[in-house]
Amino acid sequence: MLKNRNNDLLYLLNIIEYIEKINLYSNNFENPEILYETNDQMNYNAILSLLTQIGENSTKLSEETKNEYTYPWKDVVGLRNRIAHDYTGINIFVVFQTIKYSLPGLKEKAIQIIQEGIKETVFDMSELLSAKESNYYSHIDFKKLE
Repeated sequence: MLKNRNNDLLYLLNIIEYIEKINLYSNNFENPEILYETNDQMNYNAILSLLTQIGENSTKLSEETKNEYTYPWKDVVGLRNRIAHDYTGINIFVVFQTIKYSLPGLKEKAIQIIQEGIKETVFDMSELLSAKESNYYSHIDFKKLE
């Protein structure tokens, strides 16, 4: 799919879904060591995979969206690259800090972009409604988006 602002809706929905899954997998942990060790690192590895997908979807957003809605998009992609290319060297404290302090802001930015995109008819409301009916996006609170 070509980078076009009209196509950004699904990438933003993916980002929100992945953040919600990360929250689900990490909410019960108060420190990075416990998160890392739990379930033989299964939660931690799932989180790394989802962070990679967040970065990947961020690279697919149009330049128009990234320019209009300032956010440290390069940092999001940079974390994706770090995870994808240096898996064993990932600092669990950085990952934990990202989960607790960076992802909430990214989620709010994605929600803002969707809300304004729907209001300005940049995004197709039927696509949003279709996503709402999909089992894939089961962790998104669509009431915040409409």
